[in-house]
Amino acid sequence: MGYKTHSIDGKMGEISLAHVRTQTKSVVIPAGTNGTYGLAWLPVAATITAVRIYRSGGSAASVQIKNNTSDVLAAPLASGTDAWTQTTTVQNAAVAAGGSILAVLSAAAGTPASVTVQVDFLIAVPA
Repeated sequence: MGYKTHSIDGKMGEISLAHVRTQTKSVVIPAGTNGTYGLAWLPVAATITAVRIYRSGGSAASVQIKNNTSDVLAAPLASGTDAWTQTTTVQNAAVAAGGSILAVLSAAAGTPASVTVQVDFLIAVPA
């Protein structure tokens, strides 16, 4: 069974027969405050495929993504200033149904105005 997709102008698009879809969840952390932030609770199994961080202002910030309690990145991902930093090198990427994806912000310095963290993951679409 396919799923109808819509184009940006709202008109009917093509039928997608893909059985896996990419989803993106993000969190904007005002004032770049160190701490643990919930990105998503997943009712279905998923696989994390990419992590991005964007820091506005300040001089530093790093993020580690957690799959429940397991680190997804081998080392925290350091941000650039007013630019996206991305990695697709992940470990512990399989999230079980009912699992949580968390962002742990650390090493924020120089008073960032905000830090945005995004995580891409694949979910299976019911046939």
